[in-house]
Amino acid sequence: MKLNTILALLVLCTISGTAIAQKTEAPKIAIKPAAAPGAVKLPTSSEILEKYVKAIGGREAFQKHKSRTIKGTLELSPVGLKGTIESIASVDDKALTKVNLAGIGDILDGYDGKTAWTVNPIQGNRVKSGQELLQTKRNGSFYREINIDKLYPKLEVKGIEKIGDRSAYIVLASTEGLPDDTLYFDTETGLMLRSDTTAISPEGQQPVKSFYEDYRETEGIKTAHKVRAVTPQFEINTVITEIKYGPAIEDAKFVQPK
Repeated sequence: MKLNTILALLVLCTISGTAIAQKTEAPKIAIKPAAAPGAVKLPTSSEILEKYVKAIGGREAFQKHKSRTIKGTLELSPVGLKGTIESIASVDDKALTKVNLAGIGDILDGYDGKTAWTVNPIQGNRVKSGQELLQTKRNGSFYREINIDKLYPKLEVKGIEKIGDRSAYIVLASTEGLPDDTLYFDTETGLMLRSDTTAISPEGQQPVKSFYEDYRETEGIKTAHKVRAVTPQFEINTVITEIKYGPAIEDAKFVQPK
């Protein structure tokens, strides 16, 4: 989940410089009401999240790892841009994502534990602040998947909705100072099928719908290897090709370039 949100932010910030993205206000999230009383008994948010954690491998599988690297490919349609993505992260919530887009170059997004920064060919080198900084900290939590209830102090089960041919519980997730997110969990498998977020950048706020597919297991942890992020202007299709847990990562990797 967090990798794709970061990717959407990176691409939105960069592509906006070429006038593809437009400044918008935070979107109003349309939530379908829960089933009528007596029709369907909905589980609590705690029950949904516990099932999700179990489905992706359990807390112990996550907590035994202190670092992670991810590699993949991506494509933006209909603009026809293709590229690669690499992400490194450590247990102290330090993170770095590098996207290379053909014809544009490298887009870097990092957090060293104190400073959140980004570098891209359009906007240059800058430091994040305000809501953008808050969102980076929340999305960059190393154990995000097993700590959703801590990252979102308010969780509300709103009903059931079809995601493709699957039924999913709708959970409205709120954090003070940031737009709400909406999370969709498969009613049978417990896996996350979709998330609706608001990408925050200097150009404004953009709605992003992310769809998660092709879950595969690496060292006991299940991760969606295909993610489709839909924005009002384009789609970002990401395919993860490699995940490694436990590699040695130097702290210098997370420091903002001069």
